[in-house]
Amino acid sequence: MHNKKQNHYRKKQNMRYSFLWAGIMTVCAIVILFVAVWVVITVYETIAGDSSEWGIEFSTEESTELDVEIEEVYGWITDENGSRYREDDGSFAANEWKIWENQLYYLDENGYMATSNINQEGQIFLFGSDGALKDIQFDSNYAGLTGENNLQGLDSLVKSNEFWSYLSDGTGESGFFKPICYRKTAETKEEVLGDKKYPERSTKNSLQIHDGYIYYLPQVTAQTYNTLDEKDKSICNKLFRMKPGSNQKELLAEQCTGYLVLDDDLIYYASGGRITKVESGIFYPVGEEQYRVQVKDDTCYLVDSMGNPATGNGESIQTVGSRDYYLESGVILRVGLSEQKYGNWVFTLENDENNQGKKSIYRQSEGGEKEKISQAPFGINSFCIAEGNLYYSAFVEQSGDGTRYSQIYRIKPDGTGEEKISSKFPGNISSLYYYEEKNKLYGEYSPTSWKNCYGQIVSVDLDGAVNLIDDSSSRGAGDQNKNERLSLLMVSGNTITAYLCECEYDREDGGWKIIAKKPYQFSDAVQRQIAGNAPNSLEEDQSEEESEEESSQEPETTKNSRPDIVPTESDRPVIETPEAIQTPSSPVAPVEPGYAPTIPPQEAPGPGNMEIPTIEANPEEISPVPENSSESVWYIGPGGMP
Repeated sequence: MHNKKQNHYRKKQNMRYSFLWAGIMTVCAIVILFVAVWVVITVYETIAGDSSEWGIEFSTEESTELDVEIEEVYGWITDENGSRYREDDGSFAANEWKIWENQLYYLDENGYMATSNINQEGQIFLFGSDGALKDIQFDSNYAGLTGENNLQGLDSLVKSNEFWSYLSDGTGESGFFKPICYRKTAETKEEVLGDKKYPERSTKNSLQIHDGYIYYLPQVTAQTYNTLDEKDKSICNKLFRMKPGSNQKELLAEQCTGYLVLDDDLIYYASGGRITKVESGIFYPVGEEQYRVQVKDDTCYLVDSMGNPATGNGESIQTVGSRDYYLESGVILRVGLSEQKYGNWVFTLENDENNQGKKSIYRQSEGGEKEKISQAPFGINSFCIAEGNLYYSAFVEQSGDGTRYSQIYRIKPDGTGEEKISSKFPGNISSLYYYEEKNKLYGEYSPTSWKNCYGQIVSVDLDGAVNLIDDSSSRGAGDQNKNERLSLLMVSGNTITAYLCECEYDREDGGWKIIAKKPYQFSDAVQRQIAGNAPNSLEEDQSEEESEEESSQEPETTKNSRPDIVPTESDRPVIETPEAIQTPSSPVAPVEPGYAPTIPPQEAPGPGNMEIPTIEANPEEISPVPENSSESVWYIGPGGMP
């Protein structure tokens, strides 16, 4: 019993020691854990501080840190102020046009896309709510360059580094359309765009310069348009461009209200509220070459390079080169020699009161007296100015059987240096016109002018040689007893365009009257010389002078001794009457417009049954034939010159 109590006491005492020891160990463990945590924190802070100092000290050495790339946004970026366009180099586009998905957008000076209208250099650009360009209109309120940008006050001035362009304010220039002028930036000499006689024209503030081109878009208000003539209407709302000094212009668009030219020759225009890109243009000649004769509805029209009928000046006269075209709604009524000017002198062919009314050449300066500079025994039939000289065909001799002979002369504008440059040839040349591109004169020729009205066309070289153009392959064998003459309209390339006129003699008026006429085209590829250069031998010259002295007396019986000669006043022109215009009764085979017949060499139907050598003119160019050419002539009636 005693042992049991003793054992029980020991167990209680042992348990008491166990709890105490467990408590002590727990406290020690907590202390150790706390110390361990403190040590770890202290060591971490020390290491972190040392790492920071080491990074600063050795920042130039390679780092093992990884660079994280941030993806940049390019193209259109929209923020609270609008949309901008970020370029590939990271910059934002500003003050420029941007093409996006085939539409045009404008970015202002701040780089934001325009969504409201912009007035820029005479045009109004209209944008949709999405910022895309919708239309371009003319800005009638635009004043153009002023102040320091236009110290000389030039009308509608536009500038580039190479040249300036503006509208002419010269004497006589009025209305809405004015010639386009230009001058190089380093010079003061003014040039005209196109040809001096036929300048390109436009309206106020319609010009722009890009990449060496002058762009022009003639425009007027709808109210003004109704007051314009057909000539001005034909170029309204058409976008052209042309390089200064060029002989052709390019039509880029029609029915155009505005345009925009960007880099890389990108051109856009507005028409009917729609923006369209120009894919290609159509080239047209300018100057004299822009005009051509078009055969249509059995008559001849004078049209410009774009096919518009020419209207001419206020009197319906269109001057082309040395020729005046008399028109009616574009139809050519007749052709005559234009005003012949050289320097300050105007030259005319008029009746000479001191030479029995035969024609002589006169000249007159503005405000000066008229003076005669050349005459001929039987009168001068025709003349024109070419290469700084006057060329004329003179009636120099009439033989006992009535045959007339002519000769080509040349004289300087001051009246000196007169010389005969061709040998004699039968008949008369009643008109001469100079074709600069051919470097020749062309005229209407009457090989048997002393007995009928048969006519042909000749070319005259500037050295005096006269060549008959053989049209027998299209006209027939050439019966020179027919009263049908050729009224020359135009020479273009190898094609000659004329009216083939059937005539009858008017006894009452004493001249030939046209009773019918028909368009007639043929090739000038085959020519036959009827007069060479002037004879050089003294004997031939003396013989000619003796012949002229004999013929100058011209006895009265010479004119009326033949039964086939109708008495008439001398030097009567053909009377062209608009009535009774019908197809000639004589057989004629007009050539289709634009077609050049191949003419085989054949015997000439030449005047006076003369032996005439064949001359192939431009034998290598017999095919393509444009519908251009022009010239005209007066015919000398039967009975000879008094």
